[in-house]
Parts: sequence; C-alpha cells; structure tokens
Amino acid sequence: MNGRLYWQQRLTYILIQLIGLSGACIYLKALKLGWWQILPLFFVCLAVIFFYNLLRYRKQRAYFRKMAVLVDQLDEKYLFPQIWKDAKSYEETGYLCLLRECTKSMLEQVELSRCEGRDYQEWLETYVHDMKQPISAIKLIAERMRTEDSRDILLELETMNHHLEQVLYYGRSESPHTDFIFKKVNFLDVLNECLSMNKQMLIQNRVRIEIPEFFPEVYGDEKGILFLLNQLVYNAAVYRRDQDPVIQFTYSIQMDILYFFIRDNGCGITAEDLPRVFEKGFTGKNGRKNLCSTGMGLYLCKKHAEDMGIGLSIQSEENIYTEVCMALPLRL
Repeated sequence: MNGRLYWQQRLTYILIQLIGLSGACIYLKALKLGWWQILPLFFVCLAVIFFYNLLRYRKQRAYFRKMAVLVDQLDEKYLFPQIWKDAKSYEETGYLCLLRECTKSMLEQVELSRCEGRDYQEWLETYVHDMKQPISAIKLIAERMRTEDSRDILLELETMNHHLEQVLYYGRSESPHTDFIFKKVNFLDVLNECLSMNKQMLIQNRVRIEIPEFFPEVYGDEKGILFLLNQLVYNAAVYRRDQDPVIQFTYSIQMDILYFFIRDNGCGITAEDLPRVFEKGFTGKNGRKNLCSTGMGLYLCKKHAEDMGIGLSIQSEENIYTEVCMALPLRL
C-alpha cells in the first residue's frame, strides 16, 4: 500500500476535522473561556485526530498486506475474489461482490474459449486425417503409372503432405494439449522415414544425401522427432543450390546428449535474418524469393522442440551453408 497516496486521499478529511476543531475553539472563546482553558482541549482533540488517522492507516496497510500475501500464494491468482473472506466493512463487501461477479464472467468466457479451442483442434485433426487418405490413394495410383507426369504428381503430393503436417502441428502448438510419448527411439529409422517422405523432392532436385551407417538410440517422442526432421529436410531441399546440392547428416556425443547436425550447401541465411529465423511468420530475404514460404516451418520446429525438451539452434553463412543442430537426450 502506498502511504503517500493514502495521506493525500485523507488530506481533505483531516482538513475538515481541523476546521471543525478550530471552529469549536472560536466558539468557546466567544463564551468568554480563556485560552489556558481552550488550548489543552485543542491539543487533546488534535492528538485524537492524529492517532485516529494513524491507526486507520496501519489497519488498512495490514489489510492490504494480508491480501498481497494471499495473492502471492495462489498459483491461479484470478481466483482471489472467490477465496478472500475478510471483507468486513460495507464498502469492502461491495467491492468484493463486484470482483466475484467479474471473475465469474471471466471464467465462463475462458471455459467457452477452451471448449471452442478443443472443438477446433478436434476438427483440424479430423480434417488432416481425412485429407491424408485421398493423398495416399493418389500416391499409390501415381506410383503405378511410372511416367514423368506421375513423378510431378508425387512431388506435389509430398508438398501437400508437408503443409498438412504444418497445419496439424500448428493447431496443437496453440493449445495446452500434448500427446507426447517419450521412449527409446531408433533415430536412424526415423531419419530414413523422413527421407522417404521427401523422396521425390530429393530425387527430382538431384540432392545428394550423406548419412552415417549408424546412429545411437535417443529418448524422445518418435512422431515429434519425425516432424522436426521432416521440416528441416524439406527446408534444406527447398533452399538448395542449383549445382551439386548436398545434405549432410552427422552427429557427435557429449555426456548424455546426442548433437545431430543437418548441413546443406544451399543459399544460406543472411546475417541480419539469422537471429529472427525462429520468429512466427518471419520469411526473410530467402522467403521473399520463394513466394510459397510461410515463415511457419522453423517457428513450429522451435516451439515443438521446446515442448519436447529438445535443443534447436542454427548457424549459416549466405551462399555457403546452413547447419541446424538438434540436441537429443540419450537417457531419461
């Protein structure tokens, strides 16, 4: 509680009390009482006014400190009006009733928003699932055709599947719901599945892959790790160089952490864009050249990695290379 503000607010009442006291003294003087009789009464009344306001201030300060302690102890501070029971005066009770009504209205709106969010997420997941079924069917048909047009169709299907994954994980990232299952993961199998998902883009753009024959097993959510790899490999293939594009996969182990590196020799990232690549919707210089860029891929990777406890960093030099590092635990 701000003591200075309290005394400023009480100043008007104190002045009225002093004016009343002065008027009483003048009245007593008019009744022919001597100053030696009036002054003791004046100072007694003055002391009473002072101590009354001081005690009132101390009581109010203790009251608000008690409120502050309760608020600090609450994890969900908006529940304070529902818990506070120490309103004694008419004014305090009135304010508390108003706060409770406001809090009740706010909680109802929050619950309504949560329900709408859950409904939207369920619809989104159902939509993505329903869209993947015809994509899989078209992919099977195109693979049987084995023509130049069918290869183009497969490439576009990979792009569609990539964007559907972004939509699905964006919907999940905006809600508190997570379905991570942390277990031992065969990292090499997940990486091979990721390369298979991007097979047509890698083949048609003649991207050379350099991959070790062995990777240690890591702990994490298999679907989540696959999503991260898929986004990063897709980016490396999209922002490739025209001549001899290469994506290198390497790793190193320090303590109980596997540092996995994805390095390409593509267009790279400018020094001024590099600090902002994980920002939502940021496309940068390369994104302005590629009109299909949404600025969501790396943002979703960073957010999803943080949710899973995976470290994610990026280094790059324009027109030379881009290297992304994932830090995954080898043990729980």
